[in-house]
Amino acid sequence: MAERLLIRALKGGKNTKIVILNGKNITKMPSVLEKLPGLKTLYLQNNQISKVCPEISNLTQFQDLKLREFYCEGNPLFLKQPVSAIKQEDVWSLQEITSRFIMNQLAEKNPFLMKAIKWYPQVRSIISQGRKCAICEKFFLTIWLECVEFFPPSKNWKISRNLQLVPLRILICSYKCFYQRNPNIFGIAQV
Repeated sequence: MAERLLIRALKGGKNTKIVILNGKNITKMPSVLEKLPGLKTLYLQNNQISKVCPEISNLTQFQDLKLREFYCEGNPLFLKQPVSAIKQEDVWSLQEITSRFIMNQLAEKNPFLMKAIKWYPQVRSIISQGRKCAICEKFFLTIWLECVEFFPPSKNWKISRNLQLVPLRILICSYKCFYQRNPNIFGIAQV
């Protein structure tokens, strides 16, 4: 049944504005939703969805408000069940250490590196994949912790009355930052 609804939505392409998949026993968010750039309203209530899939991040970048309405109550996605993490020492490769240094120096507008980076297209290509830590706001390349932060939805959103917090995927550069996080940020673990 859910497959037929998705096929119908895909046929609508960029004109599809609403997708309703309530109570269909779906276990993950359909990745085909990323092919619906005009989607404004998504109903995924009362399913078995336990995490947000990376493919849907184009639609659920809450900062850009591409998706205006998102209904997903009744999914294990919103269960906040802390699990103790095993503390691991961060052992970074030489490439990770160097990339972090270069990216953070470029962010500080280091004049020497600003000039030198122009001559190294391979380095530019590598560091273009860098991301920023949600805690310390420093850059990192390949090693991070995937987390979720729960925050109250915007007053402008049309949501169910009982939805009080919305998860947002964030990345943290190290366990050092992870242990400095606020209480609304949880690490994502496979249990």
